[in-house]
Amino acid sequence: MNKAYQVLNEEFSIQELLSLTNNLSQFHRIQGTPELEKAGEYIASVLESIGRLEAEIKWYDYGEIRGLFGSIAGWWVRDGELRLIKPHEELLHSFKDSRTSVIAHSPGGVVEAEVVHIGNGEDPLNYEKANIEGNIVLAYGNPYLIYKQAAANGALGILVYRERGPEDAVPYMGLLFTRQEAREAKVPALAISRKTARRLIALIENGEKPMVQMRVEAGYRDRARMPVISTTIGEGKGEIHLCAHYCHPAGTVNDNISGVASLIELALALARAIRYKRLAAPEKHTIRFIWFPEYTGSLAYMTDNESDVVFCVNLDMIGERQELTGSTLNFIRPPPRYFHPYEAMFYFVLRRALTRSESVSSPRNALSYRFDVIPYGFGSDHDVYLQFGVPSVMINQWPDRFYHTDQDTLDKFDPQLARLIATSVGAAAYIVSKRGYENEIKMLVKAYFYEYMGQELSSTDEDIYQHRYSYLMRTIGSRVLDYIREEGIKMPMGRDERERSPEDAKKYVYQGPLGLITMRALLRKLDPKTYDKLKRLTQREKFLRTVIASLIPLYMRRPLSIRQLEEMIEEDYGMKVSTEVLAEIVNVLVKAGLVRKVD
Repeated sequence: MNKAYQVLNEEFSIQELLSLTNNLSQFHRIQGTPELEKAGEYIASVLESIGRLEAEIKWYDYGEIRGLFGSIAGWWVRDGELRLIKPHEELLHSFKDSRTSVIAHSPGGVVEAEVVHIGNGEDPLNYEKANIEGNIVLAYGNPYLIYKQAAANGALGILVYRERGPEDAVPYMGLLFTRQEAREAKVPALAISRKTARRLIALIENGEKPMVQMRVEAGYRDRARMPVISTTIGEGKGEIHLCAHYCHPAGTVNDNISGVASLIELALALARAIRYKRLAAPEKHTIRFIWFPEYTGSLAYMTDNESDVVFCVNLDMIGERQELTGSTLNFIRPPPRYFHPYEAMFYFVLRRALTRSESVSSPRNALSYRFDVIPYGFGSDHDVYLQFGVPSVMINQWPDRFYHTDQDTLDKFDPQLARLIATSVGAAAYIVSKRGYENEIKMLVKAYFYEYMGQELSSTDEDIYQHRYSYLMRTIGSRVLDYIREEGIKMPMGRDERERSPEDAKKYVYQGPLGLITMRALLRKLDPKTYDKLKRLTQREKFLRTVIASLIPLYMRRPLSIRQLEEMIEEDYGMKVSTEVLAEIVNVLVKAGLVRKVD
């Protein structure tokens, strides 16, 4: 293990990584744009020209409906700005300085009008209280919801800001219209900083009636292509996927040029190591490096390809200066029922790479970075792999105070940390894909089992502790035993004395397509009152977003009662979600046509 890591660390070039990071961040990589296509072609060209690797580009059509995302319109943007006209003239924001200022998929246009502040733009009542028609709406909240309501009420333009984040940062926001929505869109939309929003609000409150000019040079394309780029190393049975999404605005780095550039450089490093005969090519599994637009690309690729994927590691925001962004490096596990023994190797190699600080007198070093292991949460392409039954982990830094803003810039990127993470992932992928490491893997799988049990049970609610202990022993312990195949190892399989759900309880099954249940999809399928009630529920309990978006389409592929769904959440997370709340969620999904009651 140490040799593989050392070789990759030596072949991994910081200079190349920084060059890749800088070059890729120049592309305005919004989904559906020409710049996204060019970025995909650039990734392929680097793999072939520098790595001498065979790069494959699979082109998909954004107009094709996949999962619940709907089609996505093609879009282009060249420029945009916001100018204050009255009480004095001043340039407030410019696309030249902040690529995030034009909300993704905004139509083009030039409008000049008075600014009307309505506060929370998601609340329909706020549109009834204000004079919207013929004016420019200023609001905070979900830009898609704001756009739909403001346009319907006759707004000429839309300005959106965030309540949180750096005061002077311009947030990244997207409309990501379907083709039909793009044909109907006429109102330009800009994102502005909270600082600018407060200046406009102050003018309004002082009775000055600020006038602004919005200019957006943008439009829609008849056809947009979605490139998914991959390359493979090794020729073994089954594939280990190392993936990263490369979409998002120009100028932004940590999300997710950090993962993309690090993964490219890792592929180059492994290719060099094999070419120079420092490492032998893996023959147990094939390692596939893969880059796609987030969610849409991974869903298209996994739907289109029948390849046997054994395990996946998703690199999303991996090389941050923690002292600036305030982030912690997280190793995000799949739910226990999707546990794979290879998880242990990726965890321990990464942890060892991060353990670089000398202790006072102990022979063992200490962690040099903030690092944690956390249960599954949705939010990136590992979700898609899980929907296809592939065990998948995400390595991610969170929270990030500059997330989705124009201040997510190169100075927040830590190339040394990115190299540690990438080379540890590469070393782990190589070890599980190369024959001869079986004993080492088994040793770490055993160690991981005990650490896993300790971490999970220590955060389990007391009243379900025994039940969850039994569940984890059956789910994780049995797979560990199957993998190591050593009869001398005995693990106590605690009895499950909990009363199971009655067989005659009402059952429900998920009938929607593979992929996540997005709030946007629900907005399109539900009446406003039902949607608003569900949204408020998820705002009070954030974890319910994971339940709706990912766990229900993951767990309810077979008929389940509400109580059985509750039990599965308790088993995987060690926490209670009330039967009443789950019943409310399921009933809403029945209304949306995504879940049906089983007769």
